[in-house]
Amino acid sequence: MATVVYLDYIDETLFDPLDLLGWRCKLATGEAQLLELIADSSVDVVILRVEGDNLDALTFARKVASARPDLVRMLLSWSPSARYITEANDVLDAALPAQCDPAQVSHAIERVQNVKSRIFARKFDTVAAFLNDIPPLPPQVEALNAMIDARFNDNTAPVAPLFKGQVDYMKAVMELVNNPLFGSKKLIFSVADAMKLVGLRTFRDLCILVHVQRILPQPAGFDGFSFEASLQRSLRCGKLAEQLARTVGSDRVHAISACAAGFFLDIGARALVSLDPQRYFHVMERAAILKQPIYAVEKLEYNLTQGEMAAAILNRWGVSPRTVRAVLYHHVPQASDDSAYTALAAVHSADALLKSVANKAGCNFAGRLSTSYLDQIGEMDRRAHWEELAARFVERHR
Repeated sequence: MATVVYLDYIDETLFDPLDLLGWRCKLATGEAQLLELIADSSVDVVILRVEGDNLDALTFARKVASARPDLVRMLLSWSPSARYITEANDVLDAALPAQCDPAQVSHAIERVQNVKSRIFARKFDTVAAFLNDIPPLPPQVEALNAMIDARFNDNTAPVAPLFKGQVDYMKAVMELVNNPLFGSKKLIFSVADAMKLVGLRTFRDLCILVHVQRILPQPAGFDGFSFEASLQRSLRCGKLAEQLARTVGSDRVHAISACAAGFFLDIGARALVSLDPQRYFHVMERAAILKQPIYAVEKLEYNLTQGEMAAAILNRWGVSPRTVRAVLYHHVPQASDDSAYTALAAVHSADALLKSVANKAGCNFAGRLSTSYLDQIGEMDRRAHWEELAARFVERHR
């Protein structure tokens, strides 16, 4: 029997002991004990139970993610604000009302386990050494995450000191901020101006992109496609996904999560190229000959796809579960078992509606729009509007 470890951030009289059918539930007396308990590999799930908008729980959830990225992390909350639930879903795998039926909790756990199983499967054994050698995010990103969790959104003054002495790093970040996609009418040189333009969360995501560029540069001699061109396409995917998300009424955090998923779409391809450039170019040629999208031939060659590879890396970095999930399923959205709109719908559609990155083999790196998925989540009526928005987006950003 697998184990759930849970921690209450409130007076224990508010909640009864956790009881989930089929699970052994253990109460941790504090954060330190919970971290000790999850060192046991038999633990599969961590549940944090809170009252109101408990920001400490979000901070601790990141520590759990760092210690055991394979764990399912859930929040059960009593009387939270809508803002808190949105923020919690950006840090934890699922956030539910404390009063919900135990069967709903079990169902939510199963859905998250489907994601975790895809990025911790045996198929990753062949690339385990590569994944283990991927450098962690720089401390500046971790500090930005802490500010986001503590709701520093309206007070960004502490951000600039984080990058003191990091001239090359900040130059690379500013190059991204000054991309025409972000709409600035003047060149941005300062962190303060960058924060005003893109906001704390997107600034954090651009810092992650710079980290990706540094640790996964284009290998010498590989000319199958330009990593820079792929990055520019990913930025376009992100901004289009954000625009599509807003048409569904997504709040700011949900829309930014969709945007981030678009930003990170090329990480998996970069990683697979870095593993063996010649082998990946062979995959590209094979995809062109078979007239199949690149991810289909990646599956044949590696038993995993670039989406799965990117999701595995992002999950190890503690990136938003909502974003990881969108990246994981963006080529195969039906596998998500969604029944309503999520950030996945926006990034899947953006990827499918934008032209593939140019490449020497002439293969298709873009996804194929899944009308069956749009029908499955009840969003087929938006297809024509999204296609129109994508056409305008392309015309505006030629």
